[in-house]
Amino acid sequence: MPEAGLGSPMYLDIKATHVLFAALSLALFAWRGALNLWSGSRSAGPLFRVFPHVVDSLLLVCGAWLAVMLRLDPFSTPWLGVKLLCVLAYILLGILAFRLRGPRGLKLALFAAALLLFGFIVSIALTHDPRGIFSLLG
Repeated sequence: MPEAGLGSPMYLDIKATHVLFAALSLALFAWRGALNLWSGSRSAGPLFRVFPHVVDSLLLVCGAWLAVMLRLDPFSTPWLGVKLLCVLAYILLGILAFRLRGPRGLKLALFAAALLLFGFIVSIALTHDPRGIFSLLG
C-alpha cells in the first residue's frame, strides 16, 4: 500500500480533490440559491437536482478519507469536531433557506447565514483551529 502521510502524493491528491468538491459545492449552492430565491424557480432540471448531492457526498467521502489517513478523531481533534458541527448547521440552514415557506427576507437571511458559515468552515480547515478566522484576531 502506498504511503499516505502528510505530503505524500496520495494525501495531496485527496486533499486537492476535497478542495475541488468544496468549491463545486459552494458554486452549486450559490447557483441554487440564486435560482430559488431571486427568480423564484424551484425547477432546476433533473441533473441539477441530483448533481449537488453527488458532489456533497464525494466531498464528505474525501474528508472522511483524509481524516482516516491522518488518524484524526473528531472527538479528540477540536477543530475537526467543530468543523463537522458547522457542516451540520450549514446543511440545516440550506434546507431551511430553500424549503421554508415564509417571507423572502427570512429565506435570504438563512441563505446568507449559510454562505457565511461555509466561509467559517473553510477558515477552520485552513487554520486547524476551532475558532477559525477568529483565531487570527489575537
